[in-house]
Amino acid sequence: MEQSDCHLRKFVHHEKKKSGQHYLKEPNLVVDVISFIMRIRRSSKIVLSFGLGIVFLFYIFIPTATTVTSKETDCNCRKDGDFSHNTAGHVANEDSGLYKSQNHPDDPHKLAILIPFRDRFEELLEFAPHISEFLNRQKKNHHIFVINQVDNLRFNRASLLNVGFLESSPTFDYVAMHDVDLLPLNKELVYEFPSEGPFHVAAPHLHPRVHFHKVDGLSNKYWGWGLEDDEFYARLKEAQLSITRPGNLTSSTKNTFRHIHDRRIRKRDMIKCYNQQEITRKRDRQTGLSTTRYHIQSKREITVEGAEVTILNVILECNRSITPWCDCTENVGNTLKGQKKREKMDDIIVPKIDRKKHITQDG
Repeated sequence: MEQSDCHLRKFVHHEKKKSGQHYLKEPNLVVDVISFIMRIRRSSKIVLSFGLGIVFLFYIFIPTATTVTSKETDCNCRKDGDFSHNTAGHVANEDSGLYKSQNHPDDPHKLAILIPFRDRFEELLEFAPHISEFLNRQKKNHHIFVINQVDNLRFNRASLLNVGFLESSPTFDYVAMHDVDLLPLNKELVYEFPSEGPFHVAAPHLHPRVHFHKVDGLSNKYWGWGLEDDEFYARLKEAQLSITRPGNLTSSTKNTFRHIHDRRIRKRDMIKCYNQQEITRKRDRQTGLSTTRYHIQSKREITVEGAEVTILNVILECNRSITPWCDCTENVGNTLKGQKKREKMDDIIVPKIDRKKHITQDG
């Protein structure tokens, strides 16, 4: 129990200063609440998850007014109050070299696990220690980055992955784009450095940094759920990068990964508005890693049962002249006039889908 309390106390920063960042000491009440929750851990897993979720929310959102990061000096503040960060000429974080990875001397590479994230705290509590233990058994140097979208726009998984790639240390020479609700089970799923090109480990994608740059990352047009992976696959194929997948696995689809997402509780955002359905089924040659605009609201380092995690609280910027569907509250099913153009068949990544089946929030 003392070890668990020790890990969770890292969740609460004490007063410190480093590299232009200032953290104020958090209330002792938070520590007391966490300690109490840990004492009842064995008796009630549900209470533990609920309690840690509440503390996690408190920890992320309350201190933001007292935290100043060096990133704030690198953003442009517009009159409407939005913040933006132009990735053109992007300079890596001054603190980027300080991210810790598991120490495995025999592994010459370092893997950054990128987790696009919003309101999935229960899954994170299970995922972080699971993936860390899984990779430690493979003796892989790694670090977990949770890219947490904290703005009021629709979830944009692809843009968050672009942010994670830009914000992770350049000393990490390959990345795994991973979902927080997929737990690898089969030990034959090796998160090896993909020296011959992108490697698709069933659900996660392993990419050398140079290849991710070559295809300009992922499209920023995919607000809501779905199709960003299809468009990314089209980018890889167009760049003539060979994509390999694990073969001869002794497990099946039922025991290779464990999916812990419950669609009855967390419904996927399947809404289509404006001309989103038409645009997002085509190859995007307009946006990508180089056009990703965002602001880092705050940064946190936590430990979850021995797994070290960096949480980046991110505000994405939406260019409504390009993707007005980043907010569909007023225009579900509407199409902007004058934006329909003749289709190039080479750019179609998925066939046209019946619109009526997609104006729903149920996944």
